[in-house]
Amino acid sequence: MILESCKSSSGVPLLVIASGYVLLLLSAFECTYNPYFVNILLAGYDKETGPSLFYIDYIATLHKVDKGAFGYGSYFSLAMMDRHYKSGMTVEEAIDLVDKCIMEIRSRLVVAPPNFVIKIVDKDGAREYAWRESVKDAAVPSA
Repeated sequence: MILESCKSSSGVPLLVIASGYVLLLLSAFECTYNPYFVNILLAGYDKETGPSLFYIDYIATLHKVDKGAFGYGSYFSLAMMDRHYKSGMTVEEAIDLVDKCIMEIRSRLVVAPPNFVIKIVDKDGAREYAWRESVKDAAVPSA
């Protein structure tokens, strides 16, 4: 909403990095005057620079990253991404990697989230790609 108002006041859409800095400043302000803990993954696509992913942590630090996750599941999914991620992956390869991360979270976390939403951000915009529903829809490997 705030990012949309920035766009409409100037008439020029914000670049993804500019959106990241706006969120960073808001996070820093809120963290100072109204403490709360929020981690954000901001994904976007710019015509000039292509796709971008930024990680903004709870102390308002902005990092440009190739891949990202947060929470307890990140310990497992980031390890999986470090091993299998490669630049220039197709959508099918990326979805396969996300499914591997979901399976890893389901098998290793005692209280894993029951559902996962997979979203894609690319030159065509942001869209919901798929749902991975409760644990019953996938076989979890035994330990």
